[in-house]
Amino acid sequence: MGFSEESTGQMKDSRNRRVVHISAVVVLYVAAYLSYRIVFDVSGLFPIYTPGWTGRHFFWLAAVSSTLPALFGWIRFPYITFAGFVLGNIAGELFGGFRSDIPPEYRHYGWLIAIIVFLFSCAVGAYIEHRFKLRAGPDK
Repeated sequence: MGFSEESTGQMKDSRNRRVVHISAVVVLYVAAYLSYRIVFDVSGLFPIYTPGWTGRHFFWLAAVSSTLPALFGWIRFPYITFAGFVLGNIAGELFGGFRSDIPPEYRHYGWLIAIIVFLFSCAVGAYIEHRFKLRAGPDK
C-alpha cells in the first residue's frame, strides 16, 4: 500500500509549484524591503514617511504572514497581499499626511492606512483562495 508513481509525480509537481511561487514572493518582498530601506527610509535617498515606517516596523510581519500560506497551497494569497502591502504604502503616503504640515500639525497616519489596506488584502486573498478551492471541487 504505497503511492503510485503518478501520485508521487503529482506531489512533486505540486511541491515544485509551491517552491516557485514562494521564491517569487520572497524576491518581491526582498526588493520591496531594499527599496523601502535604501530609497524611502528617513536616511534614504528619497525619504518618505510611510514606506520608511513600514520598512522598519511592519515589513517582516507582513512578509511572513503573506508568504506562509503558500506553503499550504494558497498560491494567489501571497500575490494579493503583496499588492495590498504596496498599495497600502502608496495610499498611506498619499492620504495619511493630509494637512499634517499646517497648524495644529495633525499626525501622519500613513502607517495606519498601510496596515488597514494590508489586512483588507489578507481578507480578500483568503476569500479568493476559498472561492477557487470551491470551484476546483472537494477532491482538489
